[in-house]
Amino acid sequence: MDLAAEATFHLGLLEVSPPTCVVTWPGGRKVLQPRVMQVLVMLAHACGAVVSRDALIAECWDGRVVGEDAITRVMVQLRRLAQLTDGLGYELETIPRVGYRLALADAAGPAAAGSGRDNPISRRAALAGGAMAVALAGGGAVLLRDRWRPTHYEPLTLAVLPFSNLSGDPRAAYLSLGLTRAVRDALSRVGGLRVIADTSSFPLAERKLSLAEVARRLSADLLLSGAVTESAGAVRISLELIDPGAGVQVWSQTQNGRLDDLFALLDGASAAATEALAGRIGPDRLHAPPALRRRDPVVFRNVLEAEDLLQRSRTLRMIGRDAEGNDAADRAWDLAQAALRIDQGDVAALLVIANLTRNGWTRALAAQPATIAERASAAADVIRRALTSDPNDPAALTALGDYYRRFDWRWTEAENLFRRAISANPSLTDAHWAYGYELGELGRAKEGLVHAREVFRLDPENPYRRVALPRLLYLAGERDAALKRYDLELAAGPANAFLIREIYLMHLAEANVGALRRLKANVTDELWRGRSMPPTIAALIARTDAAIAALGGAPGDLLSMVDADVAAFDGAGQGLAATQQGRASVDLLFIYAMEYAWSGATPRALDLLARALAGRSLYWVASLPYGPAEFPQPMRSDPRYAALWRSDARLAELIDSRRAARAAGQMTGPYRRGRDWRA
Repeated sequence: MDLAAEATFHLGLLEVSPPTCVVTWPGGRKVLQPRVMQVLVMLAHACGAVVSRDALIAECWDGRVVGEDAITRVMVQLRRLAQLTDGLGYELETIPRVGYRLALADAAGPAAAGSGRDNPISRRAALAGGAMAVALAGGGAVLLRDRWRPTHYEPLTLAVLPFSNLSGDPRAAYLSLGLTRAVRDALSRVGGLRVIADTSSFPLAERKLSLAEVARRLSADLLLSGAVTESAGAVRISLELIDPGAGVQVWSQTQNGRLDDLFALLDGASAAATEALAGRIGPDRLHAPPALRRRDPVVFRNVLEAEDLLQRSRTLRMIGRDAEGNDAADRAWDLAQAALRIDQGDVAALLVIANLTRNGWTRALAAQPATIAERASAAADVIRRALTSDPNDPAALTALGDYYRRFDWRWTEAENLFRRAISANPSLTDAHWAYGYELGELGRAKEGLVHAREVFRLDPENPYRRVALPRLLYLAGERDAALKRYDLELAAGPANAFLIREIYLMHLAEANVGALRRLKANVTDELWRGRSMPPTIAALIARTDAAIAALGGAPGDLLSMVDADVAAFDGAGQGLAATQQGRASVDLLFIYAMEYAWSGATPRALDLLARALAGRSLYWVASLPYGPAEFPQPMRSDPRYAALWRSDARLAELIDSRRAARAAGQMTGPYRRGRDWRA
């Protein structure tokens, strides 16, 4: 059985992806061994019929002679998966002296059984011819559309319970009930969410039943409850989201405001609740993309120009033309603000403001003494305004997902948001771009590569977007293809200091002296031959020379350079700049940690790496644990190194994902193994 040729299918609420050996379900994900996935696919294709052991051996072991233990071990893994998914998918039955049968579990429900459209055996027949068309077309786009096509259309059901009046004045009950209804009405606009009518949820809540019983009577997946306190014109709304099945609170937040500005308070409460729910709704919950919000034509023109200027600003910074980048960003800000004066809820204008705020790209924003975290938090507030205006906008969902990925490390919620955005708009470049990077961070590089290739097809003229492709190629083990792509990019933009430094880092992390020498020769003898190099490019060539010497046992020059850079970062307030050299400034700390490590300065490297992680930088993903170009052995042997990756539960989750992905062949192993990189 060729898993790469098998299409994604569903078993109950489980989504099974044979090419990646991944099974996902609401709230969970598991990577299977290829043999286990082959057996699961064959049993699923049987559609409830018994499959003999001989048939399994012929299809999944190529007819080779295998012992009883081999089949038993696979069946144990499949039963563990069934237990792990808690009845959401299938049950595995053993038919004595005959074979095995797969059946949908009762908890999967009749809707999960679906029709012939979602039946694995009928899908296999329908897609068998399509596999060749996919291969001829390059594969990525067709498989991508199939994978995120909604199949169940069963919305997440929410019951909003009446907020408690904690004001001590019964006359204030109107306020708590009014705010409850307003929040409920706002949430009813969220695609993929079914909100129970208050004429059912309110009377039932007043009967003092347990939350589990209320949820059962309303068939609710989640409950939203709250409390309102008003005193001397100050109002506080406390919200909590409850999973009645597990009996746990999954989210809570408090909003404070004034009685004379209830609209602002309501917007804040609605935005917070919308955000809490948005990350829990995957594409399988959506019957069809929600209708787009109508836009004023003047606003539309302003925002189109602002978005173009935003991308121009990003590209200019990559090649060191920061002053021109600031000009473009200032103009983009003015256009977006002009759009918001006409329509204060225009999502695209708000997202331009959020992007500029996060990166500190206008002159006014750059002058503000704010940390990266403070800028990101301010940008997130603007994104929440956008979601309040349109909770179903794919670009706003993507922006929130990227904030989760980059700054909160909320991997599962970010993935739900990206997948939902792609389902609603398969051509949304930013969604593919951000999701591809998250998959690379999680070690699922081959999955991420599908999105990187889609980005390249959707936005082939944008150098900032195009760089995702060689990064994901490298992670997925296609090193030669990655280098060829980097060479093409550099030939197209020889002044791109961002790109030169990226290639330099890749070869440094490989301890590849020969490749560093070739990079220098390419830049000096080919790209800039007979011409005067810009100072930034000349400085990078000097740094490359220092790195070559450091890898050869003479680290003095590189250490001096990095020491000076770190001193400037700390002493001149560079850490307060949102971006430098086209990167988030905190990413420079990760880069300096790499240079210290390969210069043999392990204690200094560990200090800088700790600071980078504290600032939420995972800049050079290939050097994270289990990546193809990890930090050098002396650093990995230091107890502080392992402790860093377990210092945060979300980091530990990341490392566990990378370990599993590496075992499943999603990400390549260390390139240095068995090869002399100094040749």
